[in-house]
Amino acid sequence: MSALVLILPVVSAAERAALAQPLARARESALAGGDWRAWLAQRVGLAALASAPPAQVAAPVLGVAPALAWFATPVSLLAALDHVRMPADGWITLAADEAAELAERFARDFAGSGFALAPAGAEGFVLSGLAALRTRTHDPARVLAGNIGSWLAAGDDAASVRRLGAEIEMWLHGQPLGESRQRRGLAPVSTLWIWGGGAPVAVPGPAGPRKHSSRAYGGDSWLRGLWAAQGLSAPGEAGSLREVAIAREADTFVVARHGLRDDVVERWCAPALAHLAARRVASVQVVIDDRLFRINRFDLVKPWRRTVRWTASA
Repeated sequence: MSALVLILPVVSAAERAALAQPLARARESALAGGDWRAWLAQRVGLAALASAPPAQVAAPVLGVAPALAWFATPVSLLAALDHVRMPADGWITLAADEAAELAERFARDFAGSGFALAPAGAEGFVLSGLAALRTRTHDPARVLAGNIGSWLAAGDDAASVRRLGAEIEMWLHGQPLGESRQRRGLAPVSTLWIWGGGAPVAVPGPAGPRKHSSRAYGGDSWLRGLWAAQGLSAPGEAGSLREVAIAREADTFVVARHGLRDDVVERWCAPALAHLAARRVASVQVVIDDRLFRINRFDLVKPWRRTVRWTASA
């Protein structure tokens, strides 16, 4: 029987408090690789992609060359007295028409620069043309509710990333998107957080067919790229677990970003535990930050519960 795996990349402090009760009987361990993408790549047998720059894994399904591909995620920033912070809700998901318009304006205003921008699912945009191979960057989900200082691009070529980021920040100030979002009471897009690129790696071609293929749901372009490297397709994003078809003979992976606002238990965890209680899956596994929580049917009847302590909150 299969496992149902919930990966929650962005979880607020309120959502963590709500999750403490359903996870109280879970067995907890550190996530191998320390990152959900590296862990998942290893889990599905693509260890070669565990350390690959995420944007390069996504590039083939986005129709761009992997070598100079980066993610450019819309974020909101706040200036404090002595530093700049990314608020807890600083990861901004643009509507499809907003993303398309911004990409068109970028193409017009940055014509001749060698840079191109295209919508890319949950990550926001894929940016191509940036040669900054010796640079370390970070997923903005790790920066939420914190000082961005220690998370900025670093390395020998980091200046190129920071310079383009500053240029895009100034460019965004003059875009109609800002006024439109302000009129609707929405947070402004301060900049596009550039991350996920680096030195080129070889992304393997599609593998041969498997007897039992795992399923993946999520709006992340990286997830689509990982499944494409297996010769498979990911069904797309689900609004809740009730929209997910659970695989019987292979694992089901759900990267849940949509709907994670105060109803994380109702949308994801409670239905997952119901599948477990009904013996439709052998185990439920939940990935949050660098931690893996595992629950099987025997854990459901444990007479004791432990306190789940969060060392960080988004």
